[in-house]
Amino acid sequence: MRIITGKYRGKRIIPPEGNDEIRPTSDMAREGIFNVLQGYTDGCRFIDLFAGSGAMGIEAISRGAQEVLFCDTGRQSLQLLKKNLAGVEGRFAVTSRDFRDALKGAKGKWDCIFCDPPYKCDYIGEIAAIVAERDLLADDGLLIYEHENNAKPDVPAGFSVYKSKRYGRACVEFYKREKSVCAVTGSFDPFTKGHRFVVEKALGMFDEAVVVVAVNPDKKRLFTLDESVEIARASLADLGERVFVDVCYGMVADYCESRGIKTIVRGYRNARDFSYEKEMSEYNFGRGGVVTLLVEAVGETRDVSATRVRETLRDGDRPLYGDICESARDTVEKIIKNKTDEEN
Repeated sequence: MRIITGKYRGKRIIPPEGNDEIRPTSDMAREGIFNVLQGYTDGCRFIDLFAGSGAMGIEAISRGAQEVLFCDTGRQSLQLLKKNLAGVEGRFAVTSRDFRDALKGAKGKWDCIFCDPPYKCDYIGEIAAIVAERDLLADDGLLIYEHENNAKPDVPAGFSVYKSKRYGRACVEFYKREKSVCAVTGSFDPFTKGHRFVVEKALGMFDEAVVVVAVNPDKKRLFTLDESVEIARASLADLGERVFVDVCYGMVADYCESRGIKTIVRGYRNARDFSYEKEMSEYNFGRGGVVTLLVEAVGETRDVSATRVRETLRDGDRPLYGDICESARDTVEKIIKNKTDEEN
C-alpha cells in the first residue's frame, strides 16, 4: 500500500496483518474515491472514522487537506497509525474515542467524513444522525460510506445519494445533506416587519424558506399580487438565495404537497391569532399532512400590522412606514405613487 499522489506520493503505508476486522481500503478504491473528491481535498477538513492504517486520512493530507481527524479504538490500528504518520506534516489529530463520541466532540464544519466500519457492522444510520444533529457537514460536504457490495444500506434520513461506486468487493456511497425547506405563507398585503421576523425565525430552523403569497378570493387586496411579491422581495433581498418568493393560487396545503414541502411556518401576535392559526394548521395537516410551526411575535413585532398599513392608505394617509421593512419603503412609495397617478 502506498500513497497515490500529492506531497507524500509513494509513501509506504504499513497494512494490518492477520486481522480481517481491520480491512484497509484498497489502493484502487482509494484512488477512485479521491477521483470523486477532486476539488474537495485541497484545503478541506477531513474525518477518517474507523481509520485503521490511516491510509485515507494520509492521502487527504498528501492532497492538501487543511485538517484531518483520525478516529479508531483498536490497539493495533492506533499502533499502525502512529507508525504510518511518522514523517507526515500537517494539522491532524488522532483520537481513540468511540466513533460516536468522536463525532460528538468534533468542532466546526467538515468537508468530508469517511466511514469504513467492519463490513458486518451497519453504522451509517447512527453516524448520519449524529452528523445531522451536530450539523458537522459543510454546505456542500460529503458523508462517504464504504461497505460490502452485496449489502444494501438504507439512505440515511435527511441525506441523498450523490454518487455510488463499486471497487471490487467494496461499494462506496457518497451522501449529501438534503436541504430542509419550509413555506412561510400569508396574504402579505403588504409584507411587513412582522412577516420578516417570521421568515428570520424560519431560516433559523430550515436551510431555505419559500415565502408564499396566498390568494384568498374572499379578501379584497389593496396591493396586487405582483405588487405584493415585489414588496416581499425588496423586504428580504439581503437574505440572498435562502429565500424565494412565490404565489399560490389554490390551497396552501396542495401547493406544499406538490413541491415536497412538509412544514409551514406562521406567526401569531395574540390569543385570537393563535386560535385561528391552530385551526388552519389542523386543516392543512388533515388535507396534505403538512405540519405548521407557530412563531410568537415578540417586542415591537407584536404591534406590527399589515391591516393597519392598509387602513392608513385607504384613508388617504401615508402608510405606517415603521411597520414596513426599511429596504422596501422606496418600493412601497413607488407603488403608491403609481396607484395615485392612475387614479388621477
